[in-house]
Amino acid sequence: MWGNCILKSGLLFVTLSLAVAKHKQSSFAKSCYPRGTLSQVDMLYVKAAWLKATIPEDHIKNIRLLKKKSKKLFMKNCRFQEQLLSFFMEDVFGQLQLQVCKEIHFVEEFHSLRQKWSRCISCASSAREMKSITRLKRTFYGIGSRGIYKAIRELDILLSWIKQFLESIK
Repeated sequence: MWGNCILKSGLLFVTLSLAVAKHKQSSFAKSCYPRGTLSQVDMLYVKAAWLKATIPEDHIKNIRLLKKKSKKLFMKNCRFQEQLLSFFMEDVFGQLQLQVCKEIHFVEEFHSLRQKWSRCISCASSAREMKSITRLKRTFYGIGSRGIYKAIRELDILLSWIKQFLESIK
């Protein structure tokens, strides 16, 4: 009788332990990529559209900040990913003073995505800038105050890269 009771309690303990371990593992996966982060990227798409609707139209058609070559770098180089996300947080959103940005909490959500990204994708940190980021910043600052609008207009490009990258690591 005691043996049967001990066996059942041991079995119950093992089952509970496995359930707790599986829950911890799945909650980590949800907080990282791709499932939890993909839905966050989708939400940022919607908020970026609202944000883009509040800024002047982009009349600079011959200049792009986010180029095809940059996409290739983004898809395979974690340092480039980190520097590009930092560029948007510091250089673009750091200068943005739009009320709508505060109302829709776009910057906070982008920052949250960036933090999640840095936790989930390990990369040797480096203070050294890559040539592509340096060129992007030179272009951004070279077109003056319109650089902020240009970068915001290209947010959908960046978000599509993020989504493609996350889907590729499923």
